[in-house]
Amino acid sequence: MLVQWRDDLSIGMLEIDVQHKLLFDKFNAFVNAYQSNQDQDEIMRMFWFLEAYAVTHFKEEEKLMQQVRFPDFVAHRDKHLVFIDQINQLKERLKVEGLSQNLVSTMTNFITSWLIDHISTMDRAIGRFVNNSAPSPRS
Repeated sequence: MLVQWRDDLSIGMLEIDVQHKLLFDKFNAFVNAYQSNQDQDEIMRMFWFLEAYAVTHFKEEEKLMQQVRFPDFVAHRDKHLVFIDQINQLKERLKVEGLSQNLVSTMTNFITSWLIDHISTMDRAIGRFVNNSAPSPRS
């Protein structure tokens, strides 16, 4: 199941929106690789890369939240940590069970719903905070 970027997921901060779109692209590359029966090692590399990119994105997002003094930083960071923990659990299952339709389905359902929910609620709150905190232009 591919995840499609929708304009309503934009949080109004170009750098973060671009990173989110790249997360979707990396996720879709993983799913496409699995669905087209590519080499198992290549599919696993794509998943590892997706995981590494998510961690990098979270660090960038957390740095931004600290810079703007986002009031819900700790709760937001905790959501990132839970995601990383769940991805690590899925990674361990991949190592033990190997790629299977059931496991890939579990992974895609989790990642798809988490990304859309997290972006549309938690990340959108960052965008609102930054946009509401910005000084208004003088008339």
